[in-house]
Amino acid sequence: MKRNIILCLTLFLIPTMGFTQIYEYEESAAYEDWDSYSVEEFYEKIEVKSGTKDEDGDDISFVFVPSDLEQGLYRVEIADGAGDLYHIKGTEYYIEFRGYYGYAGYEEEGVLEVGYSAYNSTFYKKE
Repeated sequence: MKRNIILCLTLFLIPTMGFTQIYEYEESAAYEDWDSYSVEEFYEKIEVKSGTKDEDGDDISFVFVPSDLEQGLYRVEIADGAGDLYHIKGTEYYIEFRGYYGYAGYEEEGVLEVGYSAYNSTFYKKE
């Protein structure tokens, strides 16, 4: 019985954990030769209490707050987000680039190299 409970928990938790993590990049690709885009800032999307208003008095359901990501290399997919932000798919994190990135659409794959700060981070767009 105990084994069945552990198995059920494992089968339930593993898929849900994958949607909240940024995966470590493990492939040995020459990603540094791909087009690169400097990161201005990382943001986390935070849901707010129902009934919260913005400065114009309009209802809002979330805000974007500056955030830090753990230093490392990550294989990610980005998509267009709100305004000038790009969503790191499968997470609550967003990227703002220093320069013009352009249209990402529903999904573009690449490598995110996170430095000791957002300003020292780079997204490499897979060719």
